[in-house]
Amino acid sequence: MREEAEKLLRQAQEAEREARLRVALLGGWLLVLWGGLWAAGSLLLALDPGLGGRFWLLAGPLGTLLSFHLGLRQAGRVRSEAGRKTFALWGLLVLFGLLHWLPLLPPLDLRGESFLISLVAFGYAYTGVLWRLGEFVWGGLGLFALDLLLFRLFPGLFHEGMALLGLLALVLGGVWTRRWTR
Repeated sequence: MREEAEKLLRQAQEAEREARLRVALLGGWLLVLWGGLWAAGSLLLALDPGLGGRFWLLAGPLGTLLSFHLGLRQAGRVRSEAGRKTFALWGLLVLFGLLHWLPLLPPLDLRGESFLISLVAFGYAYTGVLWRLGEFVWGGLGLFALDLLLFRLFPGLFHEGMALLGLLALVLGGVWTRRWTR
C-alpha cells in the first residue's frame, strides 16, 4: 500500500513538473512573439507615430490571436487547476480590456500605452505566482517597474525604452526556451 502511494505521489509530481515545463515553454515562446512585436512597434512609434499606430492596429489583434492559439494548444497538454486559472486570467484580462478598459483609456497616448503595459505586467507576474515560476513573477514586476519609470520620469524616451525592452524580451524568451528544451 505504501509503495503504491509513493508511486502515485511520484507520478503526480512528474505530471506537475511536466505541466510547469509546458507553461514555461509557452511563456518563452510568448516572450519571443511579443518581444519582437513590442520591439518593432515601439521603435516605429518612436520614429513615426502614424506608422507605429497602423502597425499596432494589425499586430496587436494578430499577436493576441496567436497567443491564444498557442495557449489553447498547450491547454490540451496541461490539464491542471493552475492551467485553467492561467487561461482564465488571460482570457479575463483580454475580455475586460477589450470591452471596458481599452475604450476608457485607449493606448493612443502614453497614458493608455502605460496602462496597457501594466496590465500585461500584472498578468505575467500573476502567472508566475500561479505556477511558482520566479522568472515570470520577476519579469512581470520588472516590466511594471520599467513602465512606471519611463512613464513618470522619462516620457520622452518611453518608446525607445519599450523597444529595447521588447528586444530584451525576445532574446530572453529565446534563451529560456532553449534552456528548457535541453
